[in-house]
Amino acid sequence: MFSCFLSFGQENAAKPKIGYDSFIKQVNHSFKLTDSEISKDVSGEIILDIRVNEFGKIDSADIAKDIENGMGLRLLKAVKMSGDWEPANKNGTPVASWVRFPYKVLSFKESENSATIIKAEPIEGMSTFIEKFYKNFQYPPEALKAGLSGEYELNFVVKEDGKVTAVKLKNDPGYGVLTSAQRALNKAGKWKPATQNGEAVKSSVIVPFKLSLKEFRSHI
Repeated sequence: MFSCFLSFGQENAAKPKIGYDSFIKQVNHSFKLTDSEISKDVSGEIILDIRVNEFGKIDSADIAKDIENGMGLRLLKAVKMSGDWEPANKNGTPVASWVRFPYKVLSFKESENSATIIKAEPIEGMSTFIEKFYKNFQYPPEALKAGLSGEYELNFVVKEDGKVTAVKLKNDPGYGVLTSAQRALNKAGKWKPATQNGEAVKSSVIVPFKLSLKEFRSHI
């Protein structure tokens, strides 16, 4: 996530008392995407226009641009929680001013390409995870009866504490495949969370797997 400030018509613009870098770090810590937003790989830009009064308090704000309903309000809450401001200054006197706050939410692919992001990974390594996943995957009787096969993508969120949640199956064929895949996932080992700038963060993980009776038997 990235943001910067644009002041409106002030030479000595309002600025966070703790400094820009510390302020952004605090906003990033407070503003969290929901599991649903991570699963949908929500990305884009939110723009807030905030009014900092002569006492350094935010007393008014507009959401100039939002990504999804509610995200702008949550970002505004995070901004307000991240500390007081030094007000703009005109001729030596503190004055109220408007500040534009653009905030970019990175997509999963953009986050992967960021040097500050370290992806979530199985504690025992991906090879061991895949082996355990197939070993614990129970081919649903309904899928066997239907002769179901194909390639699928298991999508889930690894939370800051390494717990797995929001498990979904892309193009879910039904027949109990998602339930079986979720059970196998839970038995395949724990995860290390992704980190951003050394801090654990929620992230979306995609694990492709193949559903075929022949492949299933080869892992038994």
